[in-house]
Amino acid sequence: MKKELIYTKLFSLVFILMFIFLTMEVSAAGGISIYTTYPSIVIKPGENIETTVTVSNSTGVGREIELKILSLPENWEAYLEGGGRIIDRVYVSKDDTDIYLNVKVPKEAEEGTYNVVLGATSGGYSDRLNMRYIIKPDAENKGEIETNYKELKGSSSTSFKYELQIKNNKNDAQTYSLGADVGRGWQVKFTEKYDSKEIASIPIESNRTANLVVEITPPATITAGEYIIPIAAVSNSETLSTEVKVIITGTYGMKVTTVTGRLNAETTAGKGETIDILIQNTGSAELRNIKLSSWQPTGWNVEFEKDSIDAIGAGESATVKATITPDEKALVGDYVVEISARAPEVTSSAEIRMMVKTSTLWGLAAIAVIAALGFGLYKIFKTYGRR
Repeated sequence: MKKELIYTKLFSLVFILMFIFLTMEVSAAGGISIYTTYPSIVIKPGENIETTVTVSNSTGVGREIELKILSLPENWEAYLEGGGRIIDRVYVSKDDTDIYLNVKVPKEAEEGTYNVVLGATSGGYSDRLNMRYIIKPDAENKGEIETNYKELKGSSSTSFKYELQIKNNKNDAQTYSLGADVGRGWQVKFTEKYDSKEIASIPIESNRTANLVVEITPPATITAGEYIIPIAAVSNSETLSTEVKVIITGTYGMKVTTVTGRLNAETTAGKGETIDILIQNTGSAELRNIKLSSWQPTGWNVEFEKDSIDAIGAGESATVKATITPDEKALVGDYVVEISARAPEVTSSAEIRMMVKTSTLWGLAAIAVIAALGFGLYKIFKTYGRR
């Protein structure tokens, strides 16, 4: 029994070790590789070309990979760059790493196809990248302009920031003037990516890229919608252009007042007073399905010409008549009536001070009573005064 138990344990241990070994072999079977998105490039004599090269490690463990330029045309110059320095090795973990192959083509290079071979080795793994350069003296090496986002969304109070990359593919340095075609009230600001100082132009060395930020601020009163903003970088030899889209979602605002702007009125008990109520859309987005309501003292009544409005455009207004009737028994004095307008996005209200005055009929009645009393006193004095 003991021998069988020992054999069973040994068999289990061997099985586990074999499983671990096979797993390690499978994970290490991938190897290393080097590649680029554009392995064939058309260039001019005398150009300096920078190419992004990706070094990939799929062995399952981090590796230090040696890099060499294995083949280079006569009189050409080339070097590898990483982190702003010339390199000949790179450490790659599970994630890919980008390096840069810089090639300087002699001015006297003749038209034709040339190859530059880059090699990568690590332990028993290796790979090669064959870069092909096609020299054409009349090749047009136009610069490039790109943005990280083609469109951004926000309210009219938002400042929209786009990252802008401008690449100079010319043989010599270029200075690009920066601009954007916007309407009145818009503001556009160009800065370098890591500097807040506003700039109007940017110098870029040959085959280098400038990273900028363009900040676009719309007018405060702009209406909701989509706006295309053309952006341009202009040098003495070329014009680079792109477009970005600004999507304004709009702001919501509403104000309740009267047509005259007065928030007080006079009336008498039991008599209706009609006031023109003005509902203003003070935002940049259309307001829909607006409901009107009121609060008034007990016994009072407020009746609207209509108690809802279908829509009010941005910056526009609507007028509704409201008839306010005090209680027939209301005493002389000041009262407050609140008129409210409610949309799904925003609510507003206004307090109207109503001054209840004595009715004219009651005034005439009082005068008649006083006159009757006066006449009665006159008759009394006249009748009994002689005695």
